[in-house]
Amino acid sequence: MVVAGSGCLGGGGEVIVSVQQDVTVDPGNAWMEREIPDLSDTGGAIEYIVRAEQAFDVYFFSDESAFEQYNAYIQGDDPAATPPGNNEFSQAAVQREGDGMYEATTDNDGNRQSVESAGPYYFAVDHSSYRMENRVEKFDESLQAFVDLKVIRKRSLI
Repeated sequence: MVVAGSGCLGGGGEVIVSVQQDVTVDPGNAWMEREIPDLSDTGGAIEYIVRAEQAFDVYFFSDESAFEQYNAYIQGDDPAATPPGNNEFSQAAVQREGDGMYEATTDNDGNRQSVESAGPYYFAVDHSSYRMENRVEKFDESLQAFVDLKVIRKRSLI
């Protein structure tokens, strides 16, 4: 379920993107949220938790040309470069102790983290061999993940 629009959050902001859903990602592919508005005028934050039973990567792009190269790779092309995405938000999922689930989150277990760069922004749950950070073969199992993503715009004081 994707919700875009108004909604206030206790921390003093408006939720402009909200996703809470199970996603299936085939090998060599990614689940993407492409319609994340620019927050640079008002300021804002992102918070996410993504969980799955197998390893995956999360990429957050705040540079359109970097995202286009990533998307070209996912589409089967061979881009000139493989940019890592925004270093503050992009990461490989880490296996949790106890239940063996893999998880990727914003800082402090999925709490809000300020977005300092200009948009547009792109968020991807990756199940490919992009940047060779996780080796995924075309006959591997599909990734079954739960995505909890929120993008919050700071409230205007006007």
